Amino acid sequence: MSNFSLAALLPGWVEIIFFIYWTFTIVLLIMDDREPSITLAWLFVLVLLPLIGVVFYIFFGRDWKVVAQRKGWIQTLKRVETEEMSPIYQRNAGATGRFAREWAGTIALPVSRAITSENVSTVLPAASVELFVTGKAKFARLKQDLAGAQRFIHLQYFIWEQDRLTAEIVPILLDRLEAGVEVRIMYDWMGCITFKKRELKQLAHAGAIVRADVTDLLRINYRNHRKIVVIDGEIGYTGGMNVGQEYIDGGERFATWRDTHLRITGQSVAGLEKLFGSRWFEHKKDHEDLFTQKYMPAPDPTAVEAGTLVEIAAQGVEDPWSATRRAHMVAIGQAEESVWIQSPYFVPDYSIYDVMINAALSGIDVRFMMTGVPDKRLPFFAAQTYYRKLIEAGGKVYLYKAGFFHSKTIVVDGVISAVGTMNMDQRSLKLHKELMCWVFDEGFARQGADAFLADMENCHEVTLDDVLAAGRLKRFRNQAARLLSNVL
Repeated sequence: MSNFSLAALLPGWVEIIFFIYWTFTIVLLIMDDREPSITLAWLFVLVLLPLIGVVFYIFFGRDWKVVAQRKGWIQTLKRVETEEMSPIYQRNAGATGRFAREWAGTIALPVSRAITSENVSTVLPAASVELFVTGKAKFARLKQDLAGAQRFIHLQYFIWEQDRLTAEIVPILLDRLEAGVEVRIMYDWMGCITFKKRELKQLAHAGAIVRADVTDLLRINYRNHRKIVVIDGEIGYTGGMNVGQEYIDGGERFATWRDTHLRITGQSVAGLEKLFGSRWFEHKKDHEDLFTQKYMPAPDPTAVEAGTLVEIAAQGVEDPWSATRRAHMVAIGQAEESVWIQSPYFVPDYSIYDVMINAALSGIDVRFMMTGVPDKRLPFFAAQTYYRKLIEAGGKVYLYKAGFFHSKTIVVDGVISAVGTMNMDQRSLKLHKELMCWVFDEGFARQGADAFLADMENCHEVTLDDVLAAGRLKRFRNQAARLLSNVL
């Protein structure tokens, strides 16, 4: 039954209200500052499928960047962040000068500026930076840190499962709660919708504050994909791993699971706590303020000169410049020797895709690595439509075959690098809340490059012959999947 026959079944007054709303929606769509191709695509949907099209537009098409700016809460949050983070930045102001001296004339400076200009942030010193390339190592260390917590534990994950790993973590959290430690947990509502909540309810009953994030159905397309742990304001974690046994051993679906995470300590932890505190503050329930010094790193007069310099790039759909994506574009576009990127998915927007091709054409060693054992078929099919141009430009594409590949990293010129939550797909690049922790340290970049080289041992390099060998039916399937790139 068509949309027009459905409309005929509606009472006359309902049709009038719907027509007014439909017209209003089209006017707003035209007035939004979007790419013309996106605007035209949605206009086509709204005109061709007036009833279903409006429903799809409400859930998947509204430009929340514009909506958020109209409502003014972004400005309020930025003001709170600026005021509350000022003491942290002031006492570590020397790190900015040291960064400018040590990295003068290098790619690090424009990358940092791209982050700072939007994120109300600055370079901060880390007492230590530790890289994890297996879930076993990461969660072993995390459980030790959780067990040693004395004041508070803040946990934010896209996915929180209920399995063997959580059965080990929950008793630790219950013990800390009994000892008087504050525990706050935030999980993405849609990301966890299929998982049981018995253990989370148990923690809430014991005194933890547990919140499901992004429960507003009108924002269902805009998830919180960040992974953040902050313990006592002194220890922080971020990267690709969620809370679940599969991130250690691959679970029931995969032979192995390859992922990357990092642990930072010292003043730089404030960058992660700021993001946790910001989202907690945004929550509609009570606007609890976690920006007080109680939740921030204690002053350390030796940190500025001795620490590893890092900066957290973060973005959400409401941010005007998308600092996480923008930092990648600046880094790729200004690389002088090499750009090595890892992501489970490859459905990029045209801006970042073009800058990768430009780098490859100019002789930069551009390597992209993604999973060759997919968890989702449609993104895997769509990714294959992006291989040809990148390879023809001189770039290299690698498919990881040993198991599922979930790492999100970038190493540029072998001297700076980042680890975080942002995938190279349009959901991460434009829709989700994401973060990347940029580390301005050659030694750490070498660790990332070494991990990349080790991963290559388990990869198949996609050749132009591989791409051209695909039959017409397969190419049609892949191109059809690409049409859904905004929702993959």
